[in-house]
Amino acid sequence: MAGVAIDIGGHSIKSISVKAGKHGVQVLGFSAVPTEEGAASLRPAGKPPKGAVCGISGRDMNLRYSQVPPTPDWQLKNLMDLEIQDLAQQSGGSLSADYNLLPTIDAESGVDTVLLALARDESLDRMTQVVAEAQGSVAAFTPNCIALYNAYLKCGPVEEDVVVCLANIGHETIDLALVKGTDLLFARNLSGGGKVLDDAIAAAFNVAPRKAETLKRDLLDLDPQSRGSYASGQIEKVTMAAGGAANAIVAAIQSSVAFCKAQTKIADLQLDKVLLSGGSARIRGLRGMLREALRCPVELFDPFENLDLSALPQGDAEQLEAMRSEAVVVLGLAVGSVDSTLYSLEILPAAVKKRRQFTQRTVFNIAAGVLGVALLAAYAKDQKAAVEAASSSRRMVARAYAQIQDVDKQAQDVVAKNLEDRAVVEHLASQAVPLHGALRVMRAVTQNLPPQLWLTKVSVEMRGAGHADKEPVVEIKGSGLELDGANVSNVLLEFSQQLKKNPLLTEAGATPQLTLPSTGDSTVEFTFTIEFGGKS
Repeated sequence: MAGVAIDIGGHSIKSISVKAGKHGVQVLGFSAVPTEEGAASLRPAGKPPKGAVCGISGRDMNLRYSQVPPTPDWQLKNLMDLEIQDLAQQSGGSLSADYNLLPTIDAESGVDTVLLALARDESLDRMTQVVAEAQGSVAAFTPNCIALYNAYLKCGPVEEDVVVCLANIGHETIDLALVKGTDLLFARNLSGGGKVLDDAIAAAFNVAPRKAETLKRDLLDLDPQSRGSYASGQIEKVTMAAGGAANAIVAAIQSSVAFCKAQTKIADLQLDKVLLSGGSARIRGLRGMLREALRCPVELFDPFENLDLSALPQGDAEQLEAMRSEAVVVLGLAVGSVDSTLYSLEILPAAVKKRRQFTQRTVFNIAAGVLGVALLAAYAKDQKAAVEAASSSRRMVARAYAQIQDVDKQAQDVVAKNLEDRAVVEHLASQAVPLHGALRVMRAVTQNLPPQLWLTKVSVEMRGAGHADKEPVVEIKGSGLELDGANVSNVLLEFSQQLKKNPLLTEAGATPQLTLPSTGDSTVEFTFTIEFGGKS
């Protein structure tokens, strides 16, 4: 399965093409162009990026967290749709959104945490137009911080019970994801990045932004160990000018950890490691500054070490080698589109959403016509039980790791849930079985019904001492009239014998009993009572 992704950054536009196979992920192509030049020349693996997943960050997107009690998927969708409509009214513009549950950290809290991503449609349209310049198309938008998390899950050095901060520091944005083992604790996107350092240097030396960026790249040294021993006075001046702005990057990570503590209720949450990516992650001394402020190891995140790059054309390979840090997010976007087991958060453009809704409605209508009325009752029973079981399994798997310390309580919860599911299945069976028995009886009666007889009433009910012992009983009332000289009573008795031998009833254990409340010379009224000996 192949996937294409595009990351529209402040400095460059990156596109990557990957293929997922049984031996892992293989990179097929990589292309990058300066943002100011547009995306017209983007060609990963020599092809336009058709059906690409596009990253979104900064002011173009907003992430919100909601806590809700455990609910079925359809009810959660209704809750989220209402919240999205309310936020759209508050913002004064149309919004597109998607949501997904976060892993349950505290199983005893009785709530699920929903991560909701929203973006203005005008922002999505603008980025779609950028992709169209490369003769490409956008299938969905995914937050860069989620792409960063997926790149770590698929290609990173995941360690159990280790709390890692993934930070992609771009030119104008910072994307953060706090992860414990394989669980996403918190995700966040911020405006800022390396541009805040450029602005501070430009203001201090009264130079243009491009010159300030050159000074940052050539002279800035944020490593605390360099204090008092800078190689030149110019380096010291540039570092002093940008030092205050650099603290904003530290503050972004520290505030994210604080927000995560409040969100997850993990009061003793501590970072074990920070993994940096993005163009600004290579600023001299940045890792040393973060290491001192956060008191934990700080390393560069390079997921490409674990990928197959042998299929890359030479030009693409050279460009990727020069931009490995900048390409982490676009890699995460691509692997998220080819691996359904990764965390999914996809904001669909309006055109794509309409196409999907139309396709889904059309397929449903065709399927509904093929199934037929006779199978609807059984189909509804099976589908409802499957949905309930799937919803239950999903919640149980999400909570499995958190509940492993409390095995006894988990077992009690599972037993209670099984009893609840069993009651639902028994209720559905009690509703479906009478109708099934009625269908058998009607088919048997109408197969050989003589012209002298006709039906006036059909009723179905469940009879029995207990709920589990109830059996369907079908009662058919009718009348008969002598025609063509045939004795109607004889016709009725002959029909009764045929009915008792009908395979539709005998195979289901049914025992038809004939009752003649009244008879006349040429007319007769009769009642058939059909009891089923087993669940038919």
